[in-house]
Amino acid sequence: MTRAVAGSVVVVTGASSGIGRAAARLFGQRGARLVLAARAEPPLRAAALECGEALAVPTDVRDEAAVAVLAERAVERFGRIDTWVNAAGVIAFGRFEDVPGDIFRAVIETNLMGQVHGARAALAHFRRQGGGVLINLASTWGRITSPEASAYVTSKFAVRAFSDCLHHELRHDPGIDVVTISPAPVDTPIFRQTANYARRAVRPIPPVTDPGIIARGIVECAVRPRRERAYGPTGRALGVLDSLLPPLYRRLAPGAFEAGLYGDKRVDDTAGNVLAPIPGNEAVDGGWRRHHRRALAAALLAAAGGALRGRGRG
Repeated sequence: MTRAVAGSVVVVTGASSGIGRAAARLFGQRGARLVLAARAEPPLRAAALECGEALAVPTDVRDEAAVAVLAERAVERFGRIDTWVNAAGVIAFGRFEDVPGDIFRAVIETNLMGQVHGARAALAHFRRQGGGVLINLASTWGRITSPEASAYVTSKFAVRAFSDCLHHELRHDPGIDVVTISPAPVDTPIFRQTANYARRAVRPIPPVTDPGIIARGIVECAVRPRRERAYGPTGRALGVLDSLLPPLYRRLAPGAFEAGLYGDKRVDDTAGNVLAPIPGNEAVDGGWRRHHRRALAAALLAAAGGALRGRGRG
């Protein structure tokens, strides 16, 4: 079934930054009427101003009652909900034993239960109106495991399983679609806001994806729903390696993940934005692609300089 975006009503959680904000902007540009949710009110209202006809509803998705109110506000304002995008998410890095219990729990409650609460609210309205699209955000880390991110990986595996369960249960409801978006690392502020108990600076493992690409995929899936959409060639390649040669994956992947994830700079433990928002860190783009391009350029220049020096000595 193909659906129109213009004039449709779209709820987006996690809309104050990253993928959620990028998707909200694009829906707004395509003429959707938006209801945006995030914990911090000032950046959420700033995001709403970028989106045309939009209502900002500060919401902590860990609170099921608050998410139900979010859905009610959407229907009160616009009369229906056509698409619900579960984009709110947080992350914590560090060995499992070093990550405090309340941080681990909050990652699960935000990334998994937040989407469960969103689905419960959205599906009730979809059934009453005879259709709708639920879009859940998983991750490459919902397909493959890694060290140092156990809460996040657990939550995203669970999101994919949850979405699949909904597919089974909704098989007799052709008007209701469930989509899972599974991106590899995306260039968003999440890596600057992360909880970190590894005592080393965190960075996304390159290559990172432009959040606009994920936003376009979300909007496309609102128009033509598909069961799952994955992004990032590295993530897909690792998934294939894990499926076909699991012993090799388990021998190579942990060291590669840790080498790519951490820099040399030592940092103090931090809860990041897991328990509460960090003011001033909301944006679509995290700046990591620029950083990686500069690092790559420096490496190439260094390699070229070394080659020239070697030629001079020869």
